[in-house]
Amino acid sequence: MYRVAHILMALGAVGVLALAVAPVAHADDWGQVNCSKDQADSRCTVVVVYIGVGNGNTSGGGRLECTIGGVVVECSNGFGWLGSDGCYYGKDPQGFLPPNEWIKTCIDPATDVVTRWGVVYLPRPPVALDSVTQRAVAAMTIPKPVIAASPSLSAPQMVHVPVWWWAEPGFWQSQTATATAGSLSITAQATPRSITWHAGDGTTTVCIGPGTPWTAGTEPNTPSPDCGHTYTATSKLSPGGTFTLQAVATWDITWTGGGMSGVLPPITTTTTIDITVTELRAVITG
Repeated sequence: MYRVAHILMALGAVGVLALAVAPVAHADDWGQVNCSKDQADSRCTVVVVYIGVGNGNTSGGGRLECTIGGVVVECSNGFGWLGSDGCYYGKDPQGFLPPNEWIKTCIDPATDVVTRWGVVYLPRPPVALDSVTQRAVAAMTIPKPVIAASPSLSAPQMVHVPVWWWAEPGFWQSQTATATAGSLSITAQATPRSITWHAGDGTTTVCIGPGTPWTAGTEPNTPSPDCGHTYTATSKLSPGGTFTLQAVATWDITWTGGGMSGVLPPITTTTTIDITVTELRAVITG
């Protein structure tokens, strides 16, 4: 497939952003060039540029410009959206295809004859469309987990005493943002799926959900019903005498717009805190 170049430049008040895609293993011919053998040939370079005023995340805020080997081509047409291989990827009118499956159509640029057709799976949208979905994703504010715990992490933790972990209220909610290119508007959504807690002592706990807050009246030795840990060793031998607790939230990313929808690779956000784990010592009195 065609090699997609990465170009970033500024034209006065107009922002220009090019989306880069790594070279791929196979290619169709573009003109007289066999791009599967000559990926470095400039005639095999697909460039998708978003041109917009400001951040472009308002209605009518930008437009796309696509070229192959410096020749302007359509970013989208009746077959779909331009891909990194110079082919076009579209959806069936009935909407039977799953979100990440597309109808691939390759066209000979010299004759305008369709040379290849089929249904393929793409982990991301075709590159021209992806330039808009990525702007929507970048416009979202995806927060880091705000850690809460009982016993409080501001005090030393005790071995053999269960600690409850959870994310503070307000964190566990979806985030959305919209980006536009001409008449196309794409809305991206990030939905929290899980939090992976790295305790710092070599153990990991995956919680599907924000965790359950501890409530007064709960017995101190009661473990969290869904998200917690019990340390069995102190942190005194660790660097600085502390363990590093990490809460890594995983967000599922989806997008919709233009009668289409899809799934993007998940995003993670992380909060880190150093904690001290110690042990109670018995005191013998006469």
